[in-house]
Amino acid sequence: MKLFKKLFIKDYQNTSDPEVRFRYGIAAGVFGIVSNTVLCVFKILVGILSGSVAIVADAVNNLSDAASSIVTVFGFKLSNRPADREHPYGHERYEYIAAFIIAFAVVLIGALLLKQSIEKIITPEGITVSVYTYVVLAVAIVLKIVQGLLYRDFGKAINSEALRASAADSRNDVFTTIAVLISTIVIDTTGVNIDGYAGLVVSIVIIVFSLKLLKDTVNPLLGTVPDKALVGKIAEKLSSYEVVLGFHDLMIHSYGPAITYASVHVEVDAKENVIEMHDAIDNIERDFMNDMNVHLVIHMDPVTIGDPETDNLKSEITGIIKNLNGDLTLHDFRLVKGPTHTNVLFDVVIPYDCKTTLGDIKRALQENVKSETTYYYVINVDRKFTD
Repeated sequence: MKLFKKLFIKDYQNTSDPEVRFRYGIAAGVFGIVSNTVLCVFKILVGILSGSVAIVADAVNNLSDAASSIVTVFGFKLSNRPADREHPYGHERYEYIAAFIIAFAVVLIGALLLKQSIEKIITPEGITVSVYTYVVLAVAIVLKIVQGLLYRDFGKAINSEALRASAADSRNDVFTTIAVLISTIVIDTTGVNIDGYAGLVVSIVIIVFSLKLLKDTVNPLLGTVPDKALVGKIAEKLSSYEVVLGFHDLMIHSYGPAITYASVHVEVDAKENVIEMHDAIDNIERDFMNDMNVHLVIHMDPVTIGDPETDNLKSEITGIIKNLNGDLTLHDFRLVKGPTHTNVLFDVVIPYDCKTTLGDIKRALQENVKSETTYYYVINVDRKFTD
């Protein structure tokens, strides 16, 4: 694969560059178009000459793969377009759309194969096997393995769902052609015509894998939980700054494999100079862009450090909430004091599967916090998106 990259992809190691990602996609797509077209032509010829519906169906499957490669090329071509007035976050999600089209096309091909196989079982026809049949099927298996390895390697290199979908499709094609080869051997050696049954098994496998591909390609379009590794890197980098006392409400949005926007609330010492803190926050945002290619927007939360009432009450409330449910956490804790009462403001993080409600938390605080001061609890509920 490395030699292929050197020959056809300029500066192939710089995968964070959109232009390099584009070259990866075009190279993979052109390779798929050429190789699948060649396989389709030879399988069609052998399938017609032998009278095997399984081989003809496998050829049609390769034709669909060639069409999918064309979709891949157009997908990368469109995703490489710069941001414009209508699409200020760029066009990289076209890759996801291309992957969806590929997966959907494979589902349709699987359904077509299923229909043809059932017809072949009901009305079997004679099969003529020659040495050319074995040669074409063997070459097809080897070429499909090479295809799958190339797509997987490229997909991993540039984090492309479209190429991962193509890699999975190539893997399915290997199983398909192996099944056709086995059925051909059985027919040739025993005379038992299992062509239709082989096609039936292959078509079911294709449909099952394709439905999973559909799910995997739709999820990025709907929005999913961010990648744990990326969350960990962002958290580690934020914690490395001396001015950052803590952070919360980290939200990550992907507008394509190479375009990531994120927002986070960062806690800083309220006693520090606002202008200096603002400058520090600007530097952090700039660092994330330069070091990780993440467009980070930081909301600065000043927190009071060293106030005995605030520290003691926060510790007490934290203990009450933990006793109520160990999965709950709080942040952004502060007091707003007035002449008749004190507002206690904080955010509580409640996981989606947690049964504890905001009402449960307020009742627990009212029953357990004992003080001469009248406290009103102003609590905002956050949801936990990552572990």
